[in-house]
Amino acid sequence: MRVTNTMISNSAKSHILNAKNRKLKYEEQYTSQQKIQRPSDDPVVAVRSLKLRTTYAQIQQYTEKNVRDAMEWMDMTEGAMTNAGKILDSMKALLNQGNCDDLEVDQRTSVVQTLRKNVESIFQGEANQDYSGRYLFTGYRTDTSLLFSSVTTNLQYKITENFSYDSFRNVTSVIKGASYDASIEDGQEYVEMQATTSTSYRLQLAYKDCATTDSLDEGFDPLEGESIIMTYTGQDGEEVQLAPTPMLSTDEGARDFNPEEGGDEKIVYLYDTGEILVGKNVFSAIQEAQASISIQYLKTNFDKFDIRPEMYFQAECYDTVTKKDIKYSEPEKQTINYEINFSQTIDVNTQARDAFSTDIYRTIDYIEQTVKYVDETDIKINEVKKMIDNTTDETQLAALNSLKSTLEDEKQLRIKVMAEAFGMGLTMVDNVQEQLNVALADCGARYKRTELTYDKLLDNRVDTEDKLGENESVSLPDVFINITQADNLYQASLQATSKILGNSLLDYI
Repeated sequence: MRVTNTMISNSAKSHILNAKNRKLKYEEQYTSQQKIQRPSDDPVVAVRSLKLRTTYAQIQQYTEKNVRDAMEWMDMTEGAMTNAGKILDSMKALLNQGNCDDLEVDQRTSVVQTLRKNVESIFQGEANQDYSGRYLFTGYRTDTSLLFSSVTTNLQYKITENFSYDSFRNVTSVIKGASYDASIEDGQEYVEMQATTSTSYRLQLAYKDCATTDSLDEGFDPLEGESIIMTYTGQDGEEVQLAPTPMLSTDEGARDFNPEEGGDEKIVYLYDTGEILVGKNVFSAIQEAQASISIQYLKTNFDKFDIRPEMYFQAECYDTVTKKDIKYSEPEKQTINYEINFSQTIDVNTQARDAFSTDIYRTIDYIEQTVKYVDETDIKINEVKKMIDNTTDETQLAALNSLKSTLEDEKQLRIKVMAEAFGMGLTMVDNVQEQLNVALADCGARYKRTELTYDKLLDNRVDTEDKLGENESVSLPDVFINITQADNLYQASLQATSKILGNSLLDYI
């Protein structure tokens, strides 16, 4: 093959260009400390770099935002429940104190007031807590507070509350009782008014001061003329509907469950105190069926810091101003999930209904009621004592002494019922603490899993950073050697070319 000078020249220029490009490549690596400047330099490195950078960005998102936010949410939740547990411990001490026989009524009243403040602290200070504008214990409704922020009179609710057969409590009520009557001259009449006790079985609703159908707006009649509907499933599997009689707790015979007068079949709904009382036979039928009980009732006129019904129960709400009707489903398992790792989520929230039982304040309502009854009886006794001190008539004096003795016997009965109420309070605190501790343990376990995931992500971030560095970065000693070699090659190509192109045919003519 004939080789011309042009061919030699073009080949030499090509070698010089290649040497120069190689030298440029290593100079760019040396100055940027990166293996490639553009994807075409090395597609494999470029693709691997994109994948590693995507993974690193995701890890950054998890560690700096998702996981931290989840841990802070659960940390706030755990702190609120821990504080509530401490308040319950102090309530237990107060209930033990109130159950002491040495206390006077005014001292017990002071104990009840302190208990009430503790309950307010649990619900207003802990259960209604928010985190970055989102309420912790309200399920999906993080923009809505657990409690009403002000007195609310425009909302009317139908509430569906479910109970189990073992939710009933055996309660003793003091019925009848004597009061001063100026027309009574025979003390025996006061003796015949002697207070007695009546035993019934009680379900305590989540709310007191409930409504009757008469107080509803004309556009809202969810129970079709009824104030309450109570149903359970019998032993034969058929639904049994009970018909409680709505009454005020102050009505005559409201708490009288005398078996001889049909008390064993009696069902009473005391809507002002939020209690359903049933007789022995009704209670026995429910127990034998081991039934689940569903109660639908009405509630209007909410006080400030009352619990919103939709946060705990299935409910239907009617606004008397806007005329809008909203139906809320059962608020169970309203879990808020955070993605804290690749294909890994965690529930960050705890619902109020799972941590804070409404029994906390309803039992205190009952204790307060029994203390008030003792106080009222004590006031009657003091008034009779004043009348005895100011009376000289022997007949009237004998009648007043009989009334005083009758009232003192009634007071002892009411003190006994009050002591039972304080005992119920202690049982309530134990049950509420058990529920709170379960929720607290669940939150703590989720927090621990999130913490372990966070530590794992930190390790993964370091590993990804190392892999990214290995893929993209160059070793300075290696690239220095490479650039030196490239420079030597470039200089050699120049020298060789100068010798080859320096001679031509004319030199030999």
